[in-house]
Amino acid sequence: MRATLLIHKISQIFSKTSLKQAYLFARLFNVRLFASTCLLASLGLAMSGCTLLPGMSARYFKSPIVEESPEEPASTSYTLVKITPKLVKDMNAEQLSDEKRSVGAGPFANSDEAVAPYKLGPQDTLRIFVWGNPDLSPVTTTVSQGGTAATPAGRTINDRGELYFPFVGNIQAAGLTIAQFREQLSQRLSRYIKDPQVEVDVAGFRSQKVFLAGEVKIPGIVPVTDQPLRITDAIGLAGGLTPEADLYNAVLTRNKVTTNINLNRIYYGGETSANIILKSGDVLSIPDRQVRKIFVLGELGNAAGINQSRSYVMRRGRMSLTEVISDAGGLNPFSAAPGKVYVMRADQNGEPLIYQLNASDASSLILAEQFTMRPRDVLFVSPTDITELGRFVGQFFPLTSGVQAVANTPF
Repeated sequence: MRATLLIHKISQIFSKTSLKQAYLFARLFNVRLFASTCLLASLGLAMSGCTLLPGMSARYFKSPIVEESPEEPASTSYTLVKITPKLVKDMNAEQLSDEKRSVGAGPFANSDEAVAPYKLGPQDTLRIFVWGNPDLSPVTTTVSQGGTAATPAGRTINDRGELYFPFVGNIQAAGLTIAQFREQLSQRLSRYIKDPQVEVDVAGFRSQKVFLAGEVKIPGIVPVTDQPLRITDAIGLAGGLTPEADLYNAVLTRNKVTTNINLNRIYYGGETSANIILKSGDVLSIPDRQVRKIFVLGELGNAAGINQSRSYVMRRGRMSLTEVISDAGGLNPFSAAPGKVYVMRADQNGEPLIYQLNASDASSLILAEQFTMRPRDVLFVSPTDITELGRFVGQFFPLTSGVQAVANTPF
């Protein structure tokens, strides 16, 4: 009974005081046999999350709920592939083919219809001038430092697509080209004016517009004019790209159909097939390049005790496995297993695909230079067996020191 009470009291002390104080309590009651009990109790309390060990701890003893189905099991298999010259050659050829396909604009490729003349629409403003009939051609006078200038006043097409003009009344303008509208207006005026000479131009393009979003300096609306508006033109009118723009994954949406545009090949590769003419209602989105990250983990860094594990955004252009290893400080000569360099990625079906490089020979880095890294790749360098064993043993140093202190404590 006394032993039970003492153990309970020692446990309470452990939960509130330090290990040293607990042992002093045990000595106060002259209980030598409880010294080992104290040590075991302290280990149990440390494992259960008490304040004997630094930092936070979380241990749950319930079985976790596992959500799975026959189509989506809880654990997935993986494919392990060794990096060889043939593998690198085949992968590069496949990637080049994919890039060529992605350069084009798919269903939005340029056609004869894409360069059709501008068609008028509601809210467009027209300047109409009838020669020899100033009453039909009101002007607005603007004053500047260079003097005054008179220009024909604008007339706006209403929401029904009609434009009012003296003598002829409302004319259906929406859906007509400028030339077609000029011809129709001339025919209507010929009833009142002999051989009317009519000049028409657009003072304000308001009916058609495209939308730019994301990493452009001035996101928003860009009007479509009588000049073809290509992707690069729209980006220029939006102030250009920001430094954080992802040039590889621009997204163009037209009539609920979406395709990816490779701006890098347009700007830096001279490929103009994807620089298509935009149409009214198109939405061009430039994503943030933060999505183009690579994750570097494991035994990297050329100095003992320095951990180079990190994630960083890929720069523009191609990045090889050798370049990524070099940027991370190289394989750690004190702990890295050169035969266990892995690149992990998901295949087209989302299944884990792991590539293994044997970097025991430095010449293998030439092969790694031909291996192209992709966004969201994970580079992991495994430690050697001796390193893992040393770290395992190292975890017991605090424990052995505590046991030695207990053994040397006189009772």
